[in-house]
Amino acid sequence: MAQGSTNAALSPWNVVSLDAFQTPERTQASQWRRSWRAATTWMIGKEASERQAKQESELRALPEIKLAHVAPSIDWQPAAACLEQALKSYDDAPLVLFISPPHGGHSAVVSHWAAQQDIHCLTASTLNELVEGSLAWVDNATQTKRWAIPALERHFLRHTQGLQGIRHLIERALSGRLGQSVVGCDSWTYAYLQHAVGLEGVPVLTLQGVEGEQLAHYFSQSAGECPTVYSTRTGKSILTSGSDQKEAYKELQLLAAHCRGHLGIAWHYWRERLREPAEDLANSNNSSHKRSDKSSDHEDRDTSQELWLLDALAEAELPTDTGDLATLLLHTLLIHGGLEDQALKHVLPFSDHESLNARFALARRGILSSQQGRWQVAPLSYASVRQLLESRNYLVDPL
Repeated sequence: MAQGSTNAALSPWNVVSLDAFQTPERTQASQWRRSWRAATTWMIGKEASERQAKQESELRALPEIKLAHVAPSIDWQPAAACLEQALKSYDDAPLVLFISPPHGGHSAVVSHWAAQQDIHCLTASTLNELVEGSLAWVDNATQTKRWAIPALERHFLRHTQGLQGIRHLIERALSGRLGQSVVGCDSWTYAYLQHAVGLEGVPVLTLQGVEGEQLAHYFSQSAGECPTVYSTRTGKSILTSGSDQKEAYKELQLLAAHCRGHLGIAWHYWRERLREPAEDLANSNNSSHKRSDKSSDHEDRDTSQELWLLDALAEAELPTDTGDLATLLLHTLLIHGGLEDQALKHVLPFSDHESLNARFALARRGILSSQQGRWQVAPLSYASVRQLLESRNYLVDPL
């Protein structure tokens, strides 16, 4: 019973109402640390980071086949099962929203839930349909008593015609004319639509923020055989199969706080920044990595089985002098859950040339990434982008 209770407490699949969502401890400290690092880098140069980079250069990225075993893709089906349990408290609600931040899995969760319940999902609108203000996709919702939308952000543009469908959908759904529905929605889209259209009275659910101990449990369980992972920042182990993981949790708590408790973003950090020793170093008896904090009975361990995590908070940082065009572009991409290049001219008050130049520049710096033809804020840049927008009084998401 105690073991089951422990596993339940460590589960990352706790679906809660939006007003019950909490960021992990030390989130504010993580934001302060990121700002301080940017300031000190400007003041004293990059000597310290270059020293660390030299050490990190002795490591190499994991082969894809190994990475697939150590950090497999997130299976969102358990979250879908928890969503079904949470929805039992909203049997009378004609519309329930399930939101997550970028890379947070709301689309996958709602898709899995709909498949488990044998519920029809509405097809996403095309760009032309959105520009023309087509309501055909809303009419499709009237044909079934229960329906779902995995990603509401695919059904609108910040554009006069592009908001027509959403307005009609919300109006009809809340009046009870569309039966019952569950809608997945990006948290930034939710914030914007709440402001532009009005979503008062609509129940909103989300995944509770995870803490460092939950991340350690998830990463070790998803890997099957738990690897030993060290931090390049401290040289200490941050994930082991040992029973005493309190020291490890401290490092992963920093990651959880930096990611505001969002598993999807933390997973991207974990996957993209895991490294292994280069072959010549793994076969050497005198590794260049100094680990004076480890006991002597570990000196003869097989270093070829070790993994390292690059500084978890290192990322593509935005300069403090980021211009208005780039800032507005980033905000626009966030509230739409990503956009294709052809859509930019419909939602930005700039010429195609200016918009594309800004997009190219941000993509070159690694701030943006492309997924299925849509440009969005890259996972490892999300925290710094969100902080920049908040500091400039842009509308930000509630998560």
